[in-house]
Amino acid sequence: MNKQEYCESRESVAYYSGLGGLEIKGIEYGINDFVYCVSGCWGGSWCNGKNVKRFHRCKIYYPANGKDSAFFRVHGYKIPLDECIRMGV
Repeated sequence: MNKQEYCESRESVAYYSGLGGLEIKGIEYGINDFVYCVSGCWGGSWCNGKNVKRFHRCKIYYPANGKDSAFFRVHGYKIPLDECIRMGV
């Protein structure tokens, strides 16, 4: 299953109000943890007059200092997990 199929088959679990609306669809746990997310959900990215959603599979980084929260990167932007808001609780 690729990242687009994964994101389209699941409901959002959290969102971040940057990058035109970023919805987190799930987290894959393993040796390396990954976030599946969709950017441009709320009308952010436009290409030829169309709203473009982009699907991502991003590695979660855990800072070694213990003070900063875990984060992932989308289009080079650092998204802290503690700034993402849970949905459907």
